[in-house]
Amino acid sequence: MVIMMTSNFQGEVDLGRIILQIITDYRAITTIEIWYEIGEDDRFDGGITRAEVTEVVSELEKQNIIVKGKDDKWNINSSGTQRFSRSRVSRNQG
Repeated sequence: MVIMMTSNFQGEVDLGRIILQIITDYRAITTIEIWYEIGEDDRFDGGITRAEVTEVVSELEKQNIIVKGKDDKWNINSSGTQRFSRSRVSRNQG
């Protein structure tokens, strides 16, 4: 799945990989907490919407890369068998 969006960032950012890194770092984290973490990233001057994060998280779940626990927190699926396809967000600085 390729997600292309425009905003105030120069270059292309692999949002899926950033989300996976956040989940890996925290081991268990909710979607809104992921969004907050991305909001702390200086590279996203224009911001990433919650809808963008939700869409990429949903795609990662469909690909069996992450799973949601009973506590509504996302974890890396250690038994996942599907390969991650890149989700890219294009950011153009104005």
